[in-house]
Amino acid sequence: MTGLNAFVPGRDEVYQAFDLISSWLDYSQSPLLSCPGLANELGIGKVWIKDESKRFGLGGVKALGAPYGLKRQLLKRGIEPGSPQCRDYTAIAATDGNHGLATAWAATKFNCPAKIYVGSDVDPARMRRIRDNGAELVYVDGTYDDAVLAASDAATASNVLLITDTDYNGDLDVTRDIMAGYAVLGVECARQLRARNETLDSIFLQCGVGGMAAGCAIGMWHETGQKPVVCSVEPETAACVKTSIERGTLTRVPGKLLTRMVGLSCGCPSLSAFEILQDVCIGNIVINDAIAKRVQDQMTLGVRNDPPLDTWDTGISGIAGLWHVAQNPELRDRFAITSQSRVLVINSEGAIPDQYLQPNV
Repeated sequence: MTGLNAFVPGRDEVYQAFDLISSWLDYSQSPLLSCPGLANELGIGKVWIKDESKRFGLGGVKALGAPYGLKRQLLKRGIEPGSPQCRDYTAIAATDGNHGLATAWAATKFNCPAKIYVGSDVDPARMRRIRDNGAELVYVDGTYDDAVLAASDAATASNVLLITDTDYNGDLDVTRDIMAGYAVLGVECARQLRARNETLDSIFLQCGVGGMAAGCAIGMWHETGQKPVVCSVEPETAACVKTSIERGTLTRVPGKLLTRMVGLSCGCPSLSAFEILQDVCIGNIVINDAIAKRVQDQMTLGVRNDPPLDTWDTGISGIAGLWHVAQNPELRDRFAITSQSRVLVINSEGAIPDQYLQPNV
């Protein structure tokens, strides 16, 4: 078992990110929702949902990562974000949806052009939204992982800023900064729970390459001083975190990685995220699309008098993982879910605005 100080981002990096992000004019912490109806439905003591559906007006937790990563890259070059000089620097990222949107939004905010690399199966609505935020799309014949490699290959010029939350080798400072941005989520959760005099038994966190989940975990760990108990949740068609943890080494899973949970369509974890998740995860859950769709439909209607949740196909994943476990007696025992359990989940994105769902946009 590894101590907290062995991981990156470190404590100073996490709180530097928190201080900077919380100073932005449009910052407010996302709500922590108590959901007694959902807890009753699942036979659990308490369920809290950290609701990222309105974060920075983008409707997703990724708005904590890419904007902070891009700002840090500009500052490290002595460039003031938003200045005319930023027009000389192009932000490049790969995405299966949300990270590309956050990068495009941040690039516009900081006066940079942006190019976003997408694989063959990225949701057209998500691509339309990225374009509408000012970015150029670059199409890659392959998976998200192929888009990551293509973006990295394109980011060799001195005036190109690679804003990637995926680092297979563990040596990219921008990925470290992006994870520090995600750690703001964990710091907020810890403080919101403390204000209510509440504690947690476990957290169910959806994983693509693992950056958001690991950042949330490390933020909570730094803020509370106690290692969180995490259950990772992935689509059964793209369970790279589960596979890597089971094998004890970074592992790429094969196939097209197709899932309706499109933001989790990733074939290999990011190394620094994997190292954190390997330490904090007590188990790794895989779910299928049918479960995710069923839970999304129920949550958007409201469960047992809980208010309807603004969520989407990737945002629902952690909640769907908890639902799946809670309704299976064998899994309840394996993951220590009881009628007294206190569980946190993240709604990592809200619904895509209707105008982007129309094919003629």
